[in-house]
Amino acid sequence: MFQVTKWTKFITDDEKDKNIKLKVDPSLVPFKFRLLDDDGIIYAYGYSSSEDDENAFAPLDAYASAYGVTVIQYMNPKTGKYETL
Repeated sequence: MFQVTKWTKFITDDEKDKNIKLKVDPSLVPFKFRLLDDDGIIYAYGYSSSEDDENAFAPLDAYASAYGVTVIQYMNPKTGKYETL
């Protein structure tokens, strides 16, 4: 399970970042991710229920063909930096 919480200006119609007003339940989706294309441009941010198994790729699978995203990164809670799966 995952929820996108922000689309970036690179894919919105008005070229502005768009926050999605959703209540995110941290107990259900505790892992922060972002989706990027092969040039390293960030397209979306969100939260996922998994960060280390095949379900962790669900956001990438859902949006790869529509937006051309090719990379999913999860935030490392120890370093605060995103790491590519």
